[in-house]
Amino acid sequence: MTMETRIDMKIVSRMWPVLALLLAAASASSQEKRPIEVEDQFLMRNVGSPVVSPDGEWVAYTVSRTSLEDEKSYTRVYMSRAGGGEAVALTADEKSAGTPAWSPDGKYITFTASRDGGKSQVWALDRRGGEAFALTDVEQGISGYRWSADGSRLLLTVRDPEQEDEDKKSNAPQDPWVIDRLQFKRDNTGYLTGDRKTHLYVFDVASKELTQLTTGPWDESLGVWSPDGTRIAFVSNRTEEPDANANTDIWIVAADLDEPTDRPTRVTTNEGSDGSPAWSPDGLSIAHTTGIRPDLIWYATTHLAVISAEGGEPRLLTTDLDRNVSAPRFSNDGAWIWFRLEDSGEDHIVRIRSDGDRMERVVSGPRSASGFDWAEGTFAVRVTTLDRPAEIFTIAGIDDGNGRADGAVTRLTTHNDDFLAAVLIGETKNVQFRS
Repeated sequence: MTMETRIDMKIVSRMWPVLALLLAAASASSQEKRPIEVEDQFLMRNVGSPVVSPDGEWVAYTVSRTSLEDEKSYTRVYMSRAGGGEAVALTADEKSAGTPAWSPDGKYITFTASRDGGKSQVWALDRRGGEAFALTDVEQGISGYRWSADGSRLLLTVRDPEQEDEDKKSNAPQDPWVIDRLQFKRDNTGYLTGDRKTHLYVFDVASKELTQLTTGPWDESLGVWSPDGTRIAFVSNRTEEPDANANTDIWIVAADLDEPTDRPTRVTTNEGSDGSPAWSPDGLSIAHTTGIRPDLIWYATTHLAVISAEGGEPRLLTTDLDRNVSAPRFSNDGAWIWFRLEDSGEDHIVRIRSDGDRMERVVSGPRSASGFDWAEGTFAVRVTTLDRPAEIFTIAGIDDGNGRADGAVTRLTTHNDDFLAAVLIGETKNVQFRS
């Protein structure tokens, strides 16, 4: 035996106690974990999509939990520094709030909430601290909102008032519900009684004046401001029998009407489903999703298209892609369009040149990336993997949607870490086969 061998053996013999302690600690750690149970779903937290502040310094998002005791779900709004650090809860635990957004000047975080038994309204909270206050006071409540670019107005989605409210107030006998439409019930709405429709309104933040933009026997949704704040693009099915088909189109209405109109400008004429409008930075074009095979109904592939804001023939950018796309958004320079792509049980974040010349997968791999947002060099995305519930991640190297994601990927939130530390997660494998 050489001198070197004897020295190595001495080192190894001295290391055995240390190795034994490490193995014992690892064994004890694994024994502390328990198998996952059905009730553990109430310990998991559902982290929502990120919203980046205009200066790129903060990321707001929601965290939802379900209570087994009172059989209710609660959602809170959180805020975290984009560079990392402890997350700050902005709303109370048992006063649900959702749909966070930043005011264009970055001073306020707004969200929707129903408080003190009232209807859902837009609330605002100074990000530096203080109590939240209601921005809107719409009698029947609101179902959605968007800030104008200059921060002076809110675009509201509001359902018509419920006619039965007056009868209930007068304690009049209640008539039975009579529903004579094809679709009689809808998720998050209930039975579709009466002729209540959802329309678009503009709310002036300073004067509190509420102006209705659209009217008529149709529903409007997914309204978005044009970059200059003069027009609003939205989605509506205005066929003779909307319940019998999915022929939604993109429409445009002026944002400064004195009286509501039932004759907005139609942009798309496709017989399939058109949705998710997104304006180009110059306001000349609109990117949107489209289903070009209406005969396949819900099984049609959803493609990405770009159309002039004046109407005309759309340019289909993903006809060679047999995957569904959603949530399009132009980069700040208009050269790229970002969107979500479904692919073999996963969701990827993809961008394509606005002329359709080249497509790149930015966030891909064995994960599902859903909501994403960017501002001033901060790119945030919600990511779920097979062994970890959704959390928020940031990606370096992306500058306002124009750059390439060649930087570091950092996990920003840790809302499920305590839960995952206590349970054993089974091994998962992605198995694919030809049908």
